[in-house]
Amino acid sequence: MSGTRVGQGRTYVQLGHVTKLDYAAWVDGLARGRSYVSDGYAHALAFTVDGRSAGDEVAVDRPGTVSVRATVAFSPETPLEPIYGAVMPVGGRRHVGDTILKREAQALDPRYQQGRRLVELVVNGRVVATREVPADGAEHAVEFAVPIGQSSWVALRQFPQLHTNPVNVIVAGRPIRASRESAEWALGCIDQLWRVREGRIAPAERAAAASAYDEARAIFRGIAAEADRRGSDRQ
Repeated sequence: MSGTRVGQGRTYVQLGHVTKLDYAAWVDGLARGRSYVSDGYAHALAFTVDGRSAGDEVAVDRPGTVSVRATVAFSPETPLEPIYGAVMPVGGRRHVGDTILKREAQALDPRYQQGRRLVELVVNGRVVATREVPADGAEHAVEFAVPIGQSSWVALRQFPQLHTNPVNVIVAGRPIRASRESAEWALGCIDQLWRVREGRIAPAERAAAASAYDEARAIFRGIAAEADRRGSDRQ
């Protein structure tokens, strides 16, 4: 999402081989998670985990290794600006991709100068494998063999230009409980939203709103507790 440019953030939906756009099919694909977000200069034309596409689920009986395959393409004409990752802003890497604040460029990223991009495989929010590919406008196949020890979400990204929706890998029927910290962060967001919005809710609707917020808190407290018991936030 961008606060500065129309089209800075885009959603691409996998529709297969079609001769014309069917909006209903596009919306259905979006709802099913068969999509990726991009700035238009980076693309994941295909992404599968054990043959299943983004938005799908892979069910396995026990921990093991999954096969990840993708087809990516990157434009050689990506603008040399911090919001595309081509230039390191004064604030450092944590500000790469920022589209809101204007910062003086510090230095060109050597990888962009060399006409290459770093593709990263993300499992439960952590980068577990990488591949470098040319930014030449051509399609490039990348493959990974990744060990999965617990139920996990698996996605592909090229920071900060591209991120796919995940494929969920469900191990032994257990839900994904990858990070206690993430659940606690969500709880903090709910509390903050209630603090700033409670006074703006019509009195007649405030009790129902409070109940809805409490229900959301209970869900995330349960997720946090399950992640803690399994110790998955420390894996």
